[in-house]
Amino acid sequence: MPNVKVLLKQYKAEGRITEDDFAINQSAPVPQEADLKPDEVAYETKFLSVDPYMRGRITGSRDSYVEPFEENEPLDGYGSAVVTASKHSQYKPGDILVSAHLPWVKYGVVNLGSGSSYHGKITKAEGELAKVPLEWHVGVLGMPSYTAWYGLEVIGKPKRGETLVVSAGSGAVGQAVIQFAKSMGLRVVASAGSEEKVKYLKETLKVDEAFNYKTVDSLANALKKACPNGIDLYFDNVQGEFLDAVLLNINVYGRIIACGGISQYESHRHEQYGNKALMMIVARQVRMEGFIILHHYDRYNEFVKDVMERINKGQFHYKMDIAHGLDKGPQILIGVLNGKNFGKAALEV
Repeated sequence: MPNVKVLLKQYKAEGRITEDDFAINQSAPVPQEADLKPDEVAYETKFLSVDPYMRGRITGSRDSYVEPFEENEPLDGYGSAVVTASKHSQYKPGDILVSAHLPWVKYGVVNLGSGSSYHGKITKAEGELAKVPLEWHVGVLGMPSYTAWYGLEVIGKPKRGETLVVSAGSGAVGQAVIQFAKSMGLRVVASAGSEEKVKYLKETLKVDEAFNYKTVDSLANALKKACPNGIDLYFDNVQGEFLDAVLLNINVYGRIIACGGISQYESHRHEQYGNKALMMIVARQVRMEGFIILHHYDRYNEFVKDVMERINKGQFHYKMDIAHGLDKGPQILIGVLNGKNFGKAALEV
């Protein structure tokens, strides 16, 4: 059976990435137990998360909050895998591996000894986390869902009855934000980029108002209509013009949770949107705070307990958009950056 790898062929500092920026290698050998060295573990990758932040790792810049990929080496990111062979005393075949640094390979080998670069970066799922479906590790219990929980709870500090706006509402982070917010007693307004997604927001996630940002005449007017009492909280996944529209409608002492800027990730620098309403942050005494979830995993267990309770009560829905086959990775990443996914994008390897 082939061992597929997805490699970054070349960096692209700005502009849209294409499939030509990647290479698919199907000739690598499948690791065998006899080839393993002490403390090495062989594994089969099961699911990989496909996320917008990965675009920043293709620029080649080391000024970002996350290290760039290496040219001519596999991409890596959040994923789940199953141990197939082991020469490490704490791992055995069948163990579930989870990581934020899992290479985009079908079959891999990693040294998990105490002195290795992967020690602590790839860990074994234990307890309740070892029993859940493998896709949950990149989905409902994965980084985007935790980002939503932490950003809203810790950064946003919501109060019952407030109005929350979330952009990219049907995406990996947005759909979780909506459900956490509704359970906190907030009035929730969300945007999406198609009528099908808007229908999902209204009928499944039960938002109070939703609109297609691509078809409204004015984002500011659409928000004014949807939020007659103004905006108290904004969970920003897109930046750009949408942020200006929010600032024109935000209340005094409003809060902005700055999570991402997918509308700008693939723009050339001279094409990036220049915000025009930033003075409203001063005029309305708004607090805007960004965060990198990688630095805040101290509350992950609390998040898991909360979400598992919701799932067990049938009170949490998490839509995934899963593509089959590692070779589809570049295509799916390009689609995510252009809003083609409907729900959390992932690869079933």
